[in-house]
Amino acid sequence: MSHPNVAIIEKMWECFANGDNDTLRTLFSPDVIYRMPGYHPIAGTKKGIDELFGFFGELGKSNVKVDLVRIGALGEDMVVEVHHGYGETKGAVLDVTNCNVYQIKDSKIQRVDCYNGDQHAIDNFFNAIYSLKTIPERLAV
Repeated sequence: MSHPNVAIIEKMWECFANGDNDTLRTLFSPDVIYRMPGYHPIAGTKKGIDELFGFFGELGKSNVKVDLVRIGALGEDMVVEVHHGYGETKGAVLDVTNCNVYQIKDSKIQRVDCYNGDQHAIDNFFNAIYSLKTIPERLAV
């Protein structure tokens, strides 16, 4: 039998695989913090469940594929998960192994910190998908 916190992350992966967003939403704390490092348009800290699910929606549009490698408990309130992300778009190729660390509180995912195996490749991939506005448009107040 797996650790109860590991079971939460396993359920999260199951929900992603089955497209079960209703159940997926129940696994996260309403005030979840999700930190995705990088220099691309969907990088940064997501605060709250609505922002997080907006981010998940954008990931879905990117057609990135993700395979689970391993999940394990890390102390009493943390879970570590390793996954392989891959895809190709507009000449940008993604083929990376990443790690997410989840903090669980009251049986909900409270915080997620992403650690990327090749940040440069991830930045290139997502920057190829999301074109920035021209300089004048970006700087307009």
